[in-house]
Amino acid sequence: MNPRMRSLLGTLARTLVTILLLAYVVTRVDLGEASSALQRMAWWGLAGTSLLLVANMGLQWLRWHILVRAGKLELTPSQSLRILLAGLPLGLITPGRIGELGRGAVVAGEHDSVSIAGLTLLEHAYGLVGALTIAGVGMVISGYATYLSFAILLIIYAFVIYLALHPSKLVDWTKRISSILPGSLGARTSELSSRFAQGWRLTGRKVAFTTIAISVFQVSIVIAQFTICYMATAAHPSIIQVAGAWSIVIGAKYFLPITIGDVGVREGLAVAVFTSLGFPAPEALIASLTIYLVNVLLPSTIGAFVLLGRNRFQ
Repeated sequence: MNPRMRSLLGTLARTLVTILLLAYVVTRVDLGEASSALQRMAWWGLAGTSLLLVANMGLQWLRWHILVRAGKLELTPSQSLRILLAGLPLGLITPGRIGELGRGAVVAGEHDSVSIAGLTLLEHAYGLVGALTIAGVGMVISGYATYLSFAILLIIYAFVIYLALHPSKLVDWTKRISSILPGSLGARTSELSSRFAQGWRLTGRKVAFTTIAISVFQVSIVIAQFTICYMATAAHPSIIQVAGAWSIVIGAKYFLPITIGDVGVREGLAVAVFTSLGFPAPEALIASLTIYLVNVLLPSTIGAFVLLGRNRFQ
């Protein structure tokens, strides 16, 4: 199958998944109630979420810049920030935000775009570890966890930690897997694992633990943003339970980056989790959409302008 046809089929599949998820949301939430929830949102909901975006992006930049410095790439803090922002719109239009590997395309000359791609994969891995940490805590404090689900999460967590700290094992495993995968898929799998290992070789274990800790704080900021939005639209007796439920949504979302423009998974999970816990779903949908607007669309729009002005790096 030629690359153009494969890309088209992939886009159609992601579009179908997006439509199905949005259809699920529509069938589970009364849109009239959601509209009323939006109108009820207190001014401090959007204001607080927007202010915390600064902390959110600041921690993302700090995590990225630490990796850049550890990788001995000669990038100034402002350059590493612009590279981070430039990758956001690329990630928005690709599954699993894999397009963010294109961060390296915005630099030229003495900067190693392959190393930047490796560091980007490493950053995403540490972000996943942070999200899983928060998800585990959320399952406990929200009362959502069963012994089985918590045990499964711990197994996944241990596996991800192991891979994050032993990239050579990841490379060995993916090479075996890629050998049985068809054509370009196998080559792509092998290439990504090699880039991850290269990123690790540029940094090390001390940097890994530092960036994982930053990831935990960064995901906690996202939880705080959602909780503020939700509490601004719905009178709920337990802030802790709301934060715990959203932690589960964030943790699960990291494993389901399969839609167009990052739309649908967050909203579908929010509605499903909050409904199962007996919390108001329309308010969860509105809070989720607000988070999408503030944390995804706004930074990606800024990143698009940075990407258009990439000649500044050259």
